[in-house]
Amino acid sequence: MSVKATVTAVKGATLEFGTVTSDNLASIAAGAEGSATVTITGADTTDLVFVTGRALLAGLVICEATVTTANTVVVKVLNTTGGALDDGTLELQYMLVKVA
Repeated sequence: MSVKATVTAVKGATLEFGTVTSDNLASIAAGAEGSATVTITGADTTDLVFVTGRALLAGLVICEATVTTANTVVVKVLNTTGGALDDGTLELQYMLVKVA
C-alpha cells in the first residue's frame, strides 16, 4: 500500500509525502545492520528521501534511506538489542524531496 501527497516548496523543489510497506526485512542479528527495499513511484536517484517507521520493534533504528534506482529505495536499519530481531515488515512514512 502506498499513500501519496505532493507539496510545492521554495525554489522549485517538490515534497512528496506518503506511506509504504516492505515485507522483505530478514532477521537481523544483535548489533547488526539489515536492509529492506521499497517501491516509491516517481523516486529518482537525484532525489533525497527521508523515512520514519510507523511501528518499529523496540531496538530497531532506521539508519538511512537511499534511492538506488528509479522507483526503488533501500532502507538500512540497525538492531541495537542484544538479541536477533525479525520484524519481517516495515511500515514507513516517507518524504521525497525532488529538486528542480
